[in-house]
Amino acid sequence: MSTANVLTAEKVAELKKKSIDFSDIPEMTDSEALELYPRNWRPVKMAISIRIDSDTLDWLKQPEESGYQKRLNAALRWARIHGCPIDKF
Repeated sequence: MSTANVLTAEKVAELKKKSIDFSDIPEMTDSEALELYPRNWRPVKMAISIRIDSDTLDWLKQPEESGYQKRLNAALRWARIHGCPIDKF
């Protein structure tokens, strides 16, 4: 192995001093961030028990559609991604 490829403490300290120029990288939009969530990735699911207002549950359980738990999860994920201030309720 060449000594030029060896990472020493001095080289690490020198690299830490250099700043990275992010000016040529565009800022990511919310829609682009949502696309980063892989569609085939399955997060770990947990069974829980909650109490929810009946009108909210009726809204989630729309008669023409099934999968109210998926809609509830999607709504909570959207709120988390968009920084919904849950501590102000």
